[in-house]
Amino acid sequence: MFSLKMQEFLLGLLSLIFNFKGSTCSSRWSMTVQAQVNVSMGQRVVLPCVFTHPKQNNYTSNINVSWMQDSYKNPPFFKCIFWNNTNGQDNCSDARPPKRFFLHGNPRKGDISLGITNLQFTDTKQYFCRVELKYDSFLNTTGTLLHITAPAQIISLDLDSEATDQSGMLTCIAQGKPLPDVKWSSSSGSLKDVPKNRNDYSNFIVISSVPFSDQDVYTCQAVNLLGRAERTYPPKDSGLLLWFSALGSLLLLGIVVFVVVMITRRRCSQRAVQQHMENVQTGKTSTDQDNDTPVYANVKCYPVDDTHLLLPAAPVSKGRVRGSPSFGQMTRTKPPTPLSESES
Repeated sequence: MFSLKMQEFLLGLLSLIFNFKGSTCSSRWSMTVQAQVNVSMGQRVVLPCVFTHPKQNNYTSNINVSWMQDSYKNPPFFKCIFWNNTNGQDNCSDARPPKRFFLHGNPRKGDISLGITNLQFTDTKQYFCRVELKYDSFLNTTGTLLHITAPAQIISLDLDSEATDQSGMLTCIAQGKPLPDVKWSSSSGSLKDVPKNRNDYSNFIVISSVPFSDQDVYTCQAVNLLGRAERTYPPKDSGLLLWFSALGSLLLLGIVVFVVVMITRRRCSQRAVQQHMENVQTGKTSTDQDNDTPVYANVKCYPVDDTHLLLPAAPVSKGRVRGSPSFGQMTRTKPPTPLSESES
């Protein structure tokens, strides 16, 4: 059996061992990230990175956040400095324009997640997060793989007339991830001996060209696991656009003709009214004209409704017009009957 002193020694030793283990566990860092994130091109994504540290509850100094690409040994492309108190000012810098990167999380709460907007194929990389405190730092060395996908799409289908001497080459540019397959067809049947495609793996682009003949209609088709797209040259709606263009020209011409006719009618009406007013003021009647014709019969114009003409009344006199004559008509009055000698 152990002596009393020996028992006290063993109990003290066990206490030191357990206290040491407990302090070791409490002083450990932790960092949680996601191994891979899948998202479509053009969207917005958040790469999670959450950490804890031994002085989580009482740390009041600055927090430095860094994100690296491809390797955690590379210089950071995105950095932030946060003060863990209410009086400090936060400062983040994005070293790669345009400014599409931002800090999504709150470092004061152990969240330094990275946000990216308007994703491009070139963003497909491995991302590493690191946090630095005044007394220590922690780096995640496993990283997060950002995987960007996109359905097949045709960026352009254009004729390059300078590619050959006469016929030219019709070039189709397709994009997608996985890299799409490009196939050709024409109105005369499937195309043979198509030149080999050129691939741009960094931007996931396929460039394909075929000899062009203006007697055929060509179709370029791009296909991958996520989608299918095709485009026709010449465009199917080119004839419809031509028809609409001709219709618009005719409509414009009709409007111009209508305006010219209306202006002519208005001027003609004004001339007729002006001449009529002059005749009324000078006291001319139809009897003063040759061949018994109206005073303004020589004015050639379109008929005008005389009910809308407000003309002053002429004084009634012998051999003169009574009142205002209607437009297009002249009212003639008979000369007064001579008085007999007895009546005079």
